[in-house]
Amino acid sequence: MPRQYPGPPLSQAQKEEQKVKKYPHMMPAEGTFMFWFLTNRLVHMAICLSVLLSLSVLVFFENFHRTTPFLELLPPAKEFWSAPFKFIGTYAHVYKMHTEHISARTAEKRRKAVEDVQKRSRYRKAHGLENEQGFGGWMAKSDAESLGPAIPTGDLHSDDGSPTAAEDESTHVDFEGRKTRRRPVKRWLGIWE
Repeated sequence: MPRQYPGPPLSQAQKEEQKVKKYPHMMPAEGTFMFWFLTNRLVHMAICLSVLLSLSVLVFFENFHRTTPFLELLPPAKEFWSAPFKFIGTYAHVYKMHTEHISARTAEKRRKAVEDVQKRSRYRKAHGLENEQGFGGWMAKSDAESLGPAIPTGDLHSDDGSPTAAEDESTHVDFEGRKTRRRPVKRWLGIWE
């Protein structure tokens, strides 16, 4: 006899009784409302999305209330129940003022930064410092200055007419100078095989 003998096989009536019997700390029996509620994916997705949406709306309004300079123009919350359309209209108008204020502040910061860079550039040109590198060489350069001498990309043949190492795509030249032919790459619906 094995050590973990499960006992004699259950009859069909005992199996049916086990399906509807409630055991402690276990899933409810199949066919019950609680089993459907705990195993339905749509219910869980709806709960998760509603919680996430409500939290994001709450964070949006809290952030708006903490950062707006027009807080005193917002209507009191108790006014929502007496005149909801007026409340929402006033709230939307104050939010529009808030976004315009933030946009103006951001544009002013950017304008000051651009003016600062222009002033530094004029100062460097006036004092003959335009050829020196800035902090860590991070000054803006033109493409010709930053790339330096580069390999020409137009013609792959040298001046004397002899082809360079990569004469076409079907041959490969290794480091020792041996040429090998590449096998053609097969594609299936545009995907490499």
